[in-house]
Amino acid sequence: EKLAETPCDVIFAPIASRELMFLNTSIPIIYLSDATFSLYHQLYALGFDKQECVWASRQESTAISKASKLIYSSEWAADSAISDYQAKPEKIQIIPFGANLDSPPLAEEALAKKSNSTCRLLLVGKDWERKGGDIAFQTLISLLQRGVDAELVVVGCVPPAEIKHDKLIVIPYLNKNVPQERKQLDKLFLSSHFFILPTRADCSPIVTCEANAFALPVLTTDVGGITTIIKEGKNGYMLPLSASGDDYADLIIENFCEESVYENLRHSSRKEYETRLNWDKWAERFHHEAMDLLNQTNLQRETVLVERLPKSMISK
Repeated sequence: EKLAETPCDVIFAPIASRELMFLNTSIPIIYLSDATFSLYHQLYALGFDKQECVWASRQESTAISKASKLIYSSEWAADSAISDYQAKPEKIQIIPFGANLDSPPLAEEALAKKSNSTCRLLLVGKDWERKGGDIAFQTLISLLQRGVDAELVVVGCVPPAEIKHDKLIVIPYLNKNVPQERKQLDKLFLSSHFFILPTRADCSPIVTCEANAFALPVLTTDVGGITTIIKEGKNGYMLPLSASGDDYADLIIENFCEESVYENLRHSSRKEYETRLNWDKWAERFHHEAMDLLNQTNLQRETVLVERLPKSMISK
């Protein structure tokens, strides 16, 4: 009914499998997601019963089949759409998400020289366990044991009571919508040397794009759709889920102790943000796909109209 009241050329349906399940329309649909239900269920152990899984999978399958174009934030998600839900590869485009920053730092600010006397690691996340807080803490301890002056700043979650250290700074919560707190978070990004996210489960964590906006290299795990965001040696590194704090510390020492190596990594991290990981770039590619869909739809309509014309009119 609402569609009838508001005519449109294309329906954009971000993460809307439930809504598309019951939508009957001839208007072309662009469906956006960062994962399929199958991936969510595997990655996050959602605890659904069998009937709920069947229903959710049916929603996903219906949304994928109804969509004229499918946009995913990673190859990981796109591959699942094809293998688990028989999506047609020609309908799929992979466009990584961008940093959620109303006022991203200028390149000059992000790349300004910073003190290397203390290696500051920054972790931002709501779930200490899922975001790999224990491994980030182990990384801190490993660096200190090797004589590297380091500190770990954790924003958004509180570690277990037994995890304490003079070099561990915990900020339980910052509201990005409060200007003063947003400014505080920005300062942490600007003053840190690495963004560490040994996450156990993630789809396309936008915070990694935000770290790159601040020329902050990302150290994370090869899980979910992260491999689309992080390009090895350009804007960070991915380690396997089995990697320990010592493994992360090895990477940090390798890239931090030689100034030219670290500065090159900072510059290439910022470049990845500027060329791929921002919403303007996402919008450019989305616009291209939307216009392509419109052109295809109009061509199909014109073909149908011509086919329906009397042959005498076509010959004229």
